[in-house]
Amino acid sequence: MWEKFLKLLKKDERVVLGLMSGTSADGLDIALVKVSGKTQDLRFSLEFFKSIPYPKDLREKIIRAYNPNVSTVKDITELNFTLAREHVKMIKGLGLQFDLIGYHGQTVYHMPEAGATLQLGEADVLAVELGVPVVHSFRTKDMALGGQGAPIVSYFDWVVFGRESGTATLNIGGIANLTYLSKKRENVIAFDTGPGNCLIDVVVNKYYSQPFDIDGKIAKKGKIHDDVIELLVKKDADYIEKSPPKTTGRERYNEEFLDGIKCPPKDLVRTLTRFTALSIHLNIKKHVPKTKKLIVTGGGAFNPVLIDDIRSFGYEIEIPDKTFVEAKEAIAIAVLANEFLNGVTTNIPNVTGAEREATLGKLSLPF
Repeated sequence: MWEKFLKLLKKDERVVLGLMSGTSADGLDIALVKVSGKTQDLRFSLEFFKSIPYPKDLREKIIRAYNPNVSTVKDITELNFTLAREHVKMIKGLGLQFDLIGYHGQTVYHMPEAGATLQLGEADVLAVELGVPVVHSFRTKDMALGGQGAPIVSYFDWVVFGRESGTATLNIGGIANLTYLSKKRENVIAFDTGPGNCLIDVVVNKYYSQPFDIDGKIAKKGKIHDDVIELLVKKDADYIEKSPPKTTGRERYNEEFLDGIKCPPKDLVRTLTRFTALSIHLNIKKHVPKTKKLIVTGGGAFNPVLIDDIRSFGYEIEIPDKTFVEAKEAIAIAVLANEFLNGVTTNIPNVTGAEREATLGKLSLPF
């Protein structure tokens, strides 16, 4: 049984399937990646990418799991296996061949202040059903070492995007996270800036029955309410002022965050889009003020209103090609899984606050 796995450890090049489902809970990103080398000698090529939307009822179950006021231990237990089985079905339908899976799972609750986090999706289901090793639980080792367990893609950003002074990567998913690049790994700074698409998504879903504001079309029709912006900034001041390491999630930025805010739906979408851009800017200004250029990925990169709002604060914006923008985090998970087999440490203590570097991930075997 072990011979096949030991052979995999010795391979110079591996084909890794990276799986990522972000806090937007809109579906599973699947990246098939050829990876060779390690650390700064790492090379990868994206062989295939597809994002498969979740069925509406499954997405609703995930969103429900975020809310401690309505979610139950029964919901969480069942969803852990339901998600994995749904992911297996998605993957089997693609007919791909791969050596290894990197599996992030679905974050449903993140509590860095309590040293705890929870990602659902039972890795053993994938290992058994797909017949390959699965590297998973990338956040927990860092948290065991006193870290935030996030952002976990900072290592990937540091390896891939170079060391240009004054440059940061900005990923706008449900939550926005930023990595300020540096030549030396130990000097990299990264943190969650706060809401990415999540607050916009809440309103768009509630009033327009859409998962997100496609191409910023709703925001384009609305107007900004400065009084609401002022209220939101005041409400978020504690997080904006908090120094890195810091991470956050939907447990903070949800419908309750918008309690007491009243304006027409299209104006609220426009105002939240501006607030999202402003919260990113205020965090940069406070914590990494030398940032001049932003390399933007994630779903928010496709919202021109949001991008123009960020640009209005004086940043040079670079958006990579569409496929990479969509696939980046799934590629990063594939790379982290490959580095796990290489025995490479992939957290950055300066980023997360962990006591030391560590090899992130756990291993589920098919036998």
